[in-house]
Amino acid sequence: MRLKLTLHFERPFLIPYNYPRYLYSFLIHAISLADEEVAERVHNNRRDIKFVASKLLPVGEVKRTRDGLLVESGTVRLYVGSPEATLLRGIFDGLGLGTGNLHIKGQRLLHFEAQLEETPKSLSGKHFRTLSPVSVYHNSPPNGFRQWDLSPVGQPNSPFENEPEVWKRLAFENLRSKYMMVYGEPYEGNFEIEVFPESARSKMFRIKRDDKTGEYTKVRAWDFEFRMWGEERPLRVAYDLGLGMRNAHGFGMIEVM
Repeated sequence: MRLKLTLHFERPFLIPYNYPRYLYSFLIHAISLADEEVAERVHNNRRDIKFVASKLLPVGEVKRTRDGLLVESGTVRLYVGSPEATLLRGIFDGLGLGTGNLHIKGQRLLHFEAQLEETPKSLSGKHFRTLSPVSVYHNSPPNGFRQWDLSPVGQPNSPFENEPEVWKRLAFENLRSKYMMVYGEPYEGNFEIEVFPESARSKMFRIKRDDKTGEYTKVRAWDFEFRMWGEERPLRVAYDLGLGMRNAHGFGMIEVM
């Protein structure tokens, strides 16, 4: 299930280039206004109720600035998906309760509209697009383990001999863990993915700031087009919960082309 949200902020509205941490805080705060228990489960329990959010999509004219995209109309669209109706209800109710107080980087939400969208009946073989990070820790002597953001098409200086295959394996492991969370049983079947290399573009984001060091956690994500084949149940999990990691921060939502 997905909610299509049209959010109206004070004009003009700035979509920060590093929007993920602001978007996540905005949505968690909204959920907490309606149901603190659900918000706590999302935030603190890695194997509990989850959601996927799209990036903030401007409506109307946009001006590129040093700090982000300036949306003259003050209006943006946002899609939020989850197999849990309780969570989507929490977001809807929380936005209503928080109108005038909820904000993104100090910019207040004035009002909103919401529409429930149906999941396509068939997903296998369709043409998709997503912005998705897949990260892994690997041994890098003499510095010990470090994070590497995998590319679905490979990249220079990769510590992996076949990075796209490692990316695919970890993306599918992540999807299987989500399937287990949704259905309470392991998925033993197979699915396939074809990434269109010419479509892949990488983007670097700052996710959160360490209170002690002041340094930001950074992640590189790839915006790319692809097809997936397989049984509909796991593909529906990908549609409802996202592909890859950090889905509640605006990554991994699957768009049908």
